[in-house]
Amino acid sequence: MNIEELLRETLANMSREEEPPPPSRFLRARPARRRAWRPVAAAAGVAVLVAATTVVIQRAVPNTSDGPVASDTSRPVPVSELWPRATHLLPKKLPNGLTYRAEAFLDERTLLVRTGEGDTAWWSYDVRSGTVKRLIAFVPPPRTDYTSPVVIGGGRLVWYTVSWGTVKGLLDIWTAPVTGGNAHKVTSIRQTMKYGDIDLMTVVDDKVVWSRGLKGGLYQAPLSGGKPASIPGTKRYHLLQWPWAATSKRGRGDRYDTRPTFQRLVNVLTGERRDAGTGASPCSLTWCVNYPNAQALHRDGSGPRTLPARPLPPGEPALDRFLVVMQSLSRADNRLFLYDLKTRRTGDLGIRFEIKLEDRTASDYIEAVTIDHTTRYVLTYDLGDKRVVIDLPRIPG
Repeated sequence: MNIEELLRETLANMSREEEPPPPSRFLRARPARRRAWRPVAAAAGVAVLVAATTVVIQRAVPNTSDGPVASDTSRPVPVSELWPRATHLLPKKLPNGLTYRAEAFLDERTLLVRTGEGDTAWWSYDVRSGTVKRLIAFVPPPRTDYTSPVVIGGGRLVWYTVSWGTVKGLLDIWTAPVTGGNAHKVTSIRQTMKYGDIDLMTVVDDKVVWSRGLKGGLYQAPLSGGKPASIPGTKRYHLLQWPWAATSKRGRGDRYDTRPTFQRLVNVLTGERRDAGTGASPCSLTWCVNYPNAQALHRDGSGPRTLPARPLPPGEPALDRFLVVMQSLSRADNRLFLYDLKTRRTGDLGIRFEIKLEDRTASDYIEAVTIDHTTRYVLTYDLGDKRVVIDLPRIPG
């Protein structure tokens, strides 16, 4: 069941509920997320960028052991004012008229964007001057059905494609210099999943490292090219953040809930373990989230903190810091915010929507801003006639 179908089913029963349902009702439990390239289109009169007349200075509240610490975020500030150097309001098309997907910032002003649905190109987009320059022109293999977003490391861009053969699909991993040039194939993997059996990929020294989405297991291949090799001792492990990984507790016969909660981590290089306390999941390297109670706490169980609104499931905090939270004042007034666990600041994403049957606005927005440990570079969505691109690593902490 996809998000749209679940929304219809949920809203059909909403007339019997006195309070708006939690955002977990809008999403499958722990889906294997594949972010759609199609940007969200803002409904007229629904999404507005909030104007603020004052700047709120946040004061840190010390943790106590007596109970949850309330977040000092009751007055969210628009993201463009709270984090002005990290937030960019851009046109929905490049100056050359092409539609684009924002992938990552190469520096403070240069955004890496992707264009094309068949033949693919990556461009550098100067968000201040508006100039674009093509870095990489890539012709994917025949019958390619999916091209992943890039990961960046060691001066390289790395991505993968999935194409279909007569018997099984083929997943190819590719790389090119971050400064531009020709792409070359790193390795190929036979498999049958439409979007590829990789749940996280990263660059470690001169290698590409990834974990498999269904059965788990960590693998590597040299960037220069070569056969994939299993990393010893990592069977059934899923990568959270190199070199930390965890196994999944997928139930017997459960084909979909393959994501681990990352409560029990293992450093695959040293064997060190980091176990989280009970009562909250999923976890990032430092934080765990208690979704039913709208709380976050440190992995060791200390410093429980009440979140400013309900977090959007199913993911763990992105970059070990960020959650998207949803405030439902009524069926006609639902709002989305970006919350920083590190600084306790809440940025208003400017998204307002009404939940209606047969209306995809709510599910489109929720899907666009859902983040987890795989979100490492940007949060992007359309708002009115602009595209909002938030450079997550550049948010000061």
